[in-house]
This record gives sequence, C-alpha cells and structure tokens, in this order.
Amino acid sequence: MTHPPPQAVLTRALRRLQRGRAAPANGEQVISFAVLTDSSTATCSSTLTFHLSTPRSHHLYHARLWLHVLPTLPGPLSLRIFRWGGRRRGRGSRVFLAEHQLTTPGWHALTLPSSGLKREESGVLKLRLDCSSLEGNRTVAPQLLDSAGEQRPFLELKTRPKWPGAARARRRTPSCEPATPLCCRRDHYVDFQELGWRDWILQPEGYRLNFCSGQCPPHLAGSPGIAASFHSAVFSLLKANNPWPLGTSCCVPTARRPLSLLYLDRDGNVVKTDVPDMVVEACGCS
Repeated sequence: MTHPPPQAVLTRALRRLQRGRAAPANGEQVISFAVLTDSSTATCSSTLTFHLSTPRSHHLYHARLWLHVLPTLPGPLSLRIFRWGGRRRGRGSRVFLAEHQLTTPGWHALTLPSSGLKREESGVLKLRLDCSSLEGNRTVAPQLLDSAGEQRPFLELKTRPKWPGAARARRRTPSCEPATPLCCRRDHYVDFQELGWRDWILQPEGYRLNFCSGQCPPHLAGSPGIAASFHSAVFSLLKANNPWPLGTSCCVPTARRPLSLLYLDRDGNVVKTDVPDMVVEACGCS
C-alpha cells in the first residue's frame, strides 16, 4: 500500500458512512480516497484519481462522491462531474455523470450514477470536475477543495455479488465443557495484533475463530443430529455393523458464518467486506 491516508481522514470518513445503510450480506462497502491532479484555478476544474479494488464478480449499485468545499467559495457554483477516459485521437474522452449546485462551504455528498462509473483495466477511475458561477461571476476561488489534508475527497461505493448464493440455515452447537472428550465446538479467540495484522485490519480487533475437536465413537457418529451429514450417519452405521475397515470418523465443522472486516487495501482504500466461512458455529462427525 502506497500513501496510506492519515488516521484523521479515516475517522471522518467512517463516521459519515456509519450514518447510512450498510452493504448487504456478502457485499462490500468501499471508501476510496482521491488524488487531486490537473487542478486549474483559472477554469475552476480539477481531476480526481481513484484506485479501486472492487472484485469484478460484484455489481456496483451505489456511488457517492464526498467533497469538502473550502470557505474560500466565492459564491454559488454549478459543478459538473464527468468520467474521464483514455485519450482518443489526441483528446481525452469524457462521459457526463451528474451536475450539482454548491452554495455553501463544508461537506457535500454528491450522488453519482453507478452505471457510469466504469473503471479502466488497471482499476483506475478518473473524475473530471468543472464548475462555473451561478451569478455570472468569472472570479473563482484560489482553491476550492482540500486536496491533501484531513478533508480529502473520497468515493463511497457499495457492491453486491452478481450471482448471490442461496441463504444457508445456521446450525449452532453449544461450546464444549472443558472435560468433554466427545466431538464439539471449542471456543478460541484470535487477536489480530498478535498476528501482526493491525496495521491493515481496522475492525474488529479480533474474533472468535472456534474449532472442532473430540472423539467420534460409532454410536455418536451414526446419530443424525450429531453426524456432519445424513451420508456421514449412514456411513458410520455401516462401519459399526461391518467387520472390514471403512476408515474412521473425524470431528469437522458443519456450519460456518462470515466475518465482517474493515481493512485497508494496498491502494489505501477502506474496504468493508464479509469474508465467508471464517467463524465455526457447529461441529459434527464425518
């Protein structure tokens, strides 16, 4: 990760996102901070460059551009936002996205059409900002946006899988008693600080990993409520009633659930995602 955003920038952005709706299950919520380039105070225009890392298997359905307008705002402005593409025949191509009016300094959340935010193959997305006075005044502010401080522009993106899987019913088994020798779920807490991951995982500080351990005697492995599956129950009964060896039963996870992570990717984006199968919820005999 190059040029990570300051902690103050992360804190401000996260507080604002907490007021809105969270991404759906198995979706992602991404905060991508901008690099301000090609700024021109003469025409009140600038280009914002974002490095996105959203998976191509996900569909973008929500996009908002957050801008902090400085107190040097000379008066009401009309802001036009374009997606800036590669050069064609010596000229840069651009696609109109939205137009908003800026009448006061401070934070502005500008909704963008998610269908128009097509990034390049490299994951780079460039937005061109052009503004003009609503009062016919050609004088513009010497600086309209905070490009490198604690009020950096950022994109708020929400994605969901293009092909969502069917919801799974959760099965829970109680935690093991310390002296229990039979197959059950053992609670275990993992601290990301101890793993050396706290420099890129923002939340949570750790989580209950849990694991499965214990004996699987034939009478237990053949019980439909304890076996990992109906196939395992039938197979265990065959092993118990036949003299030839058919293998041994093992204590394995039978139900898992995802873990929500808030982390920094290599481009400095804040990503909220649900990592599947991270927490063991139930165990059984295979």
